[in-house]
Amino acid sequence: MIKTGWRIAALLALAGCAPPSAFEKMSRLERELRFAVIREAPGAQLSLWLAQADGRELLALDADRPVAGASTLKILILVEAHAQSIDGSFRWTDEHTLLSGDIVGGTGSFQNERVGSSWTYLQYARRMITESDNSASNILLRRLGMRNVNERAAKLGLLGTRFEREFMDFDARREGKENWTTAREMGQLARAIFRRELLTKEACDEMIQLLEHTSRGRIASGVPKEIPVGHKSGSLIGLRHDVGWVRVPGHPYILSVFLDNVLERPYGEEDRGVEALAAIGRIVYESVGPTDE
Repeated sequence: MIKTGWRIAALLALAGCAPPSAFEKMSRLERELRFAVIREAPGAQLSLWLAQADGRELLALDADRPVAGASTLKILILVEAHAQSIDGSFRWTDEHTLLSGDIVGGTGSFQNERVGSSWTYLQYARRMITESDNSASNILLRRLGMRNVNERAAKLGLLGTRFEREFMDFDARREGKENWTTAREMGQLARAIFRRELLTKEACDEMIQLLEHTSRGRIASGVPKEIPVGHKSGSLIGLRHDVGWVRVPGHPYILSVFLDNVLERPYGEEDRGVEALAAIGRIVYESVGPTDE
């Protein structure tokens, strides 16, 4: 007797059919997202986690692959600052005097401020998020303690997320030190803040307000301006990321997107990695955002 598996294969052959390919097994949304990356940033590797804010996972594409988190990890610094403020070991109103050794390049305006000027930690935190200021981020990371920030990640169940170096420390990066995370873990952190499930409701409210006052674009692309989007992007050579929430009335969603192996273009040319993130943002909103309900 012919075994059942061979019988099915024979019927498929007689019908002129073949077993579905991996591409055919993909959902329409996954196909559109993968095509967008191929079109906008050929060769880039995609990690993505998409979920409703109520916790229902909609799509996970290589979501547990460790990636260099770049500036998306500044959200974790913000969480630790609020945690230490709550336990009394840190005060937002305390000041730090800007030193020459504090100033690093990349994003942010503190590199243009006068050495010797004093600023509160709240002012540093605001620029860390709204401008992705690297100098401010390092100042806060030192004050809070890298070990404490990493322990906070572990307490939150973010087992693949950790700091190994400061921002813009390329010597440490060449030595193999990196700041790691995954698309799923950063998405889960954003969801916990949005749902006010960590620390206190007041702390989450403050983080939500700050994250919703960052610039639009990336995962906010295609989302009507009247719909709030709270997110934090990150970029390094070959990396383009964004993670946050889109507050669609009735069914907000969380989107965490990490692209690595992005081909860098000469200065002044269009950033294809950012364009890929924008395309993903538009596709996801059109797919899961609008509703007739």
